[in-house]
Amino acid sequence: MLALWFGSVLVGCGGAEVMEPLVPAPADEGATHSQFAVCTVSCPGSTSVSCSGTTCSGTDGQGVTCDGVFTACSASACSGLPACSQYANQSCFRSQIGTQMACCSGGGFADALLCSASSSSPTGARWLYF
Repeated sequence: MLALWFGSVLVGCGGAEVMEPLVPAPADEGATHSQFAVCTVSCPGSTSVSCSGTTCSGTDGQGVTCDGVFTACSASACSGLPACSQYANQSCFRSQIGTQMACCSGGGFADALLCSASSSSPTGARWLYF
């Protein structure tokens, strides 16, 4: 009898109610959201260049592009310097022994050569890495 009474109370009250989980409405409804990416590349002379935007890409030694805007690596640390390979192991004058010459290595880095005594050079000295 108790079971019959309990069942009629549930039916009379509309039965069991199924509750949907509450999902709060976003507080900033209608707001625009964007994600930013950051790109960093290595440049000659142990430097780097970076940019940020919604899209980005880059190439080491050249530069980065963010949202269609290209940012190049800054001028090489050896801008205006002669290539070391042009002078390395070449003769220098004995009066220049001990003199250093700034130059640009094959990797785009500033380097230097030293005029050193050399019996195998016709002038008695040659440019050497030190």
